[in-house]
Amino acid sequence: MKLDSLLPIFKSLQDETRIKLYHFLAENDASYNCQDLAAIFCIHQNVMREHLKTLEQANLVFEERPSYKTTKTGRKPMVYRANTAISCVLNKWNLELQGLVG
Repeated sequence: MKLDSLLPIFKSLQDETRIKLYHFLAENDASYNCQDLAAIFCIHQNVMREHLKTLEQANLVFEERPSYKTTKTGRKPMVYRANTAISCVLNKWNLELQGLVG
C-alpha cells in the first residue's frame, strides 16, 4: 500500500479520542449509534458525530442504517462499526516498515 493512500488514515488518527474510538469499535466488533458512543466516551453527541465523520472519511468506520423493524416512527439512527480490513492493512504496513528499519 502506498504512503499517499495511508495519509488520510494517519490524519484521522491524530486525535486521541478518535484513536480510542476506533480501537473500541474494532475490539467490540459491533455496531453502535452516535448517542451510545457519546455516552460511553463522555462527550457531547455533536462532538462524537464529528469524530465519526472524520473516521468515516478515512474509511476506518462504516456508517449504515440498521435493517431491523421497529414500532417507532421516523428514521432509524445511523450505526457505526469499524472497518477491520483497514486494521489488517495497517498491521501489514507496520510489519513491512519494521522490516525496512530493522
